[in-house]
Amino acid sequence: MTELQALNPIFSKYQLDEPIKANIEGDRKIATINISAKNLQIAYHPDKPVFKKPLNFKIDDGQKIAVDGESGSGKSTLLKILAGRLTDYTGELELDNTEYKNIANSTLRANIVYIDQTAYLFNDTVRYNLELGQHFTDEEIKSALEKADLWDFVSSLPQKLDTPVGEGGASLSGGQKQRLALARGLLRNRKLYLLDESTSSLDKAGAIKVENDFLNLPKITVVFVSHQLHEENKDKFDQIITV
Repeated sequence: MTELQALNPIFSKYQLDEPIKANIEGDRKIATINISAKNLQIAYHPDKPVFKKPLNFKIDDGQKIAVDGESGSGKSTLLKILAGRLTDYTGELELDNTEYKNIANSTLRANIVYIDQTAYLFNDTVRYNLELGQHFTDEEIKSALEKADLWDFVSSLPQKLDTPVGEGGASLSGGQKQRLALARGLLRNRKLYLLDESTSSLDKAGAIKVENDFLNLPKITVVFVSHQLHEENKDKFDQIITV
């Protein structure tokens, strides 16, 4: 309680009396992941835009997209906009013919999975960190772990899915944490997957395998941000957006 009360001065700096975005519309399943951006720009400070020039692009349903650019060019920022985490952008951004700012947060969460490079894990079992209070069959969990290239490791653990991972996943390597986060995302069966440096802790062979598994998944749209595109699978992307 003391820690929460200590945050009051921070919360007081924000305008919290604005209408809650979730009231804009009822929760709904988005029919198709068709994204259109026109003159998209964002600035963390006045007169200091993140992107070197406004972005214009179209992403069609089911496409696999790579986002490329120099360090600090705004690749991760773009993914956070597409996830609905940043809404103070300028220009137009539509998802399924609806402006992003008019889509409820709960609707975005029901259709989009955002996976960054730092996976948070609870001091609990592998199963719990995958399910997070929901229920999935062992077959569904195995399939997700196989796609994330982690099933062989989990099946070798003393208690398999019921093995504790420790505080923050202390018993796992950085690459294993990332794979677990990827499997957790796959279990949610969403339409749009946003992967922000989500294979950065894997070796090259492991990263390519996991990326290829996502590239080969039908009927889902995937947007990758990677610090380095691999020549081995670069031609599998439908398009590369440069920021």
